[in-house]
Amino acid sequence: MTKRAPGRTFLMVVGIFLIIGGVSAMVTSAMNFVMIGQEEFALILEQTLQQVGISKTTFQISIVLTAIQSVINVVTGIIGVANSKKIEKASLCYICGIVLIVFALICNAYSAFSGAFSIFSVIFSLILPLLYFWGALKNRQALQEEQGTVVR
Repeated sequence: MTKRAPGRTFLMVVGIFLIIGGVSAMVTSAMNFVMIGQEEFALILEQTLQQVGISKTTFQISIVLTAIQSVINVVTGIIGVANSKKIEKASLCYICGIVLIVFALICNAYSAFSGAFSIFSVIFSLILPLLYFWGALKNRQALQEEQGTVVR
């Protein structure tokens, strides 16, 4: 009997976007770390941050959060793509979806406390995690139906 995976497309497509975005964010974070350490860019960086109203410490913490989020995105993206057809791995993807949502909320909370809050940013940052979670949820429901644990 072939198992159907109704969340396959969500996990596959969102997983690919997470991998691409995560790798891109890793490169950007690495470049920002290098730039912070360069004396020739220190004055330009501090002037730019002053104009935007962000402290150097806030910027550094943002870089760290972005680096952590990029690793989470790549790992959960790979898990989603690799397990998109496997409803028996739906719980793993479900947990990954929760991690994505929680970390996005943590990053947005930090942005709010540091003064860089935007409702558009919150909505945009939750789109992929919520779609990933939805795909995992659909596969999880299919697994529960197959096991007979969900009554219709």
